[in-house]
Amino acid sequence: MLEIADSTSSNLVTVEFFASYIGKTPSAVRKMVQAGKLPVIRMKNPEKPSGEGEIYIHKGEWDDFAAHLAEVAEPEWHAWKDRLFTSPKQRNRKPATGAKNSKAQQPRA
Repeated sequence: MLEIADSTSSNLVTVEFFASYIGKTPSAVRKMVQAGKLPVIRMKNPEKPSGEGEIYIHKGEWDDFAAHLAEVAEPEWHAWKDRLFTSPKQRNRKPATGAKNSKAQQPRA
């Protein structure tokens, strides 16, 4: 797989780069493109206007929508944050902001 640089200079990335970025194979990403599941930009070859052309995925749109989904997620979705810690002292910390109203955090009657 390709190595991903954290500071990619372009929002438009190749199928191979995007596959590595999301942990899928290039073949799986191409299937996602065909199914209309990705924000795709196509660069047509002027010599073959009826051809598919080069495919680029707009990684910035993907990332922005992923961030949006996290913002609007139900409080239960954020409960995973309560299971992460860096030292034993943090095990008893307050629940994550989004998880404070989840059923998992409420005391049993």
